[in-house]
Amino acid sequence: MELTVFLENIKKNQEEVVYFCCNHVLSKKFDIAKDNLDEITLKNLFINYESFTKSLNDSAGIIYKKYEAELDDVYKEICNLFNEDFDNAYLFNYRLTRVKNQEARQFLDIEDKDTQETVIQKFEDKINTILESKYYRENKEKLSENLIIPQKTLELIKSVAGMY
Repeated sequence: MELTVFLENIKKNQEEVVYFCCNHVLSKKFDIAKDNLDEITLKNLFINYESFTKSLNDSAGIIYKKYEAELDDVYKEICNLFNEDFDNAYLFNYRLTRVKNQEARQFLDIEDKDTQETVIQKFEDKINTILESKYYRENKEKLSENLIIPQKTLELIKSVAGMY
């Protein structure tokens, strides 16, 4: 598919922020006026949550300010465009990476009690987001082992910080 045709379809049928994001991602790697990509390559380029967010990292401010949009909302729209569920393995793995390597010390070394509680709550919220996700619930048997350490870390942090 010609990239110009792909982008024109998005411009006609999607919100401006989705067009902006797709154009930005494609223009970083391709010559939009000349290049063609098959649908599978296009899909893989946009559905991989980690690479999608990295590609848009330098435009996050524009997305949030100009369009008053969240990156996750744009990702959902793009997944819909490709008939993919946004609550997928890519999103799960991205979220898991953000919680699995947390060390208790970094939470416990925070001296201000209010700040410490806020940071611990955010960590707990990230874990709960994973546990409540559709992808996790549908694949709980094979994925639950991945969350043992983050959950134990959270229990330890809350215990030591006196949050129980």
